[in-house]
Amino acid sequence: MSADKNYFYKLISGKTSLLIVFWFWFIFISFLIEVFFETIFMQTKYAQNKENYIEFFLYLILLIYAIAIFLIIFKTANNYKGSKFWSFSSKLLVTINLLFSVNFFIEVSKFYFFEDYALEKEIESFKDNLPIQIDMNSTLIDIYKKDKTIYYKYQLHEVLLDDKFLKNKFKKQIQDSLCEDRSTVDLLKREYILNYIYVGEKQEEIVEIKTDKKVCGNSIDDLEILTDVLEKQGII
Repeated sequence: MSADKNYFYKLISGKTSLLIVFWFWFIFISFLIEVFFETIFMQTKYAQNKENYIEFFLYLILLIYAIAIFLIIFKTANNYKGSKFWSFSSKLLVTINLLFSVNFFIEVSKFYFFEDYALEKEIESFKDNLPIQIDMNSTLIDIYKKDKTIYYKYQLHEVLLDDKFLKNKFKKQIQDSLCEDRSTVDLLKREYILNYIYVGEKQEEIVEIKTDKKVCGNSIDDLEILTDVLEKQGII
């Protein structure tokens, strides 16, 4: 058996130094992995694109590593002949790490496989920053989700929409902008309804605008085709 194979056999069997296993294979390697994710991988386009599942599989590998190092340290600590406190501490810390890894992997899995969960988390995070001044005439004051409808509540400042013609014009402008924005188009294509509610200074409702993918018609597909072409040409 080669030296490398012999070493890894001893490592897996828990017959190597607890000091080396803990500080190198657990602490140092975990630190390198953390640095890789935070400073390298998360900046790439692969981390932003959930459809390719690369991020998910990397977190799966991390979970497998966390389980493996948990078993190795337990075996090594059980064979350790030194301080019982050091043996217990290493077991405790690696157990905490495994619990965090399992919990984090579950959260990541929900983002990939439970569409509503991911969206609801994004909305919760967004709500923490409200109210948001959109422009000099409007402020986003609330956002929430019920079933397949996402509600956006805006407060208008010094905007008069008493006339029916003005309301219809305003409604068309909002819906056209939603049908041309990639992020909102993505929601519409997933069968979500976007409900924009505009209120006045005294919270009285001025106009309510509901938009689904039928409102946008073929423009949704046209936008996706145009975006793909521009991406291939390196324009966006």
